Amino acid sequence: KTKNMKKELATYILKLNEAAKTTKRAEDRSLYEKYLSSAAVILALVESGAEKEAIKNEVQSHERLWGNTWLVDDVYTSPSSAWQKVKEVM
Repeated sequence: KTKNMKKELATYILKLNEAAKTTKRAEDRSLYEKYLSSAAVILALVESGAEKEAIKNEVQSHERLWGNTWLVDDVYTSPSSAWQKVKEVM
């Protein structure tokens, strides 16, 4: 399960990175930086074998970030779908 979790997180991070590079909306770039830094913490927790509760808390925090921000450029759809896959394997 952990291997699949790491794979989905890595895919998600790469899709976030690609969206950050390709967005045409300057205001979206700073949001992608927030998503990337938060996703990196989740990956670090998973990789380091952190307690499930710590991972769960960071995932919930990341989910709130998605819920409290609005991306304008449609390139967000790819990382958004990848985030749904991450949540499925958590």
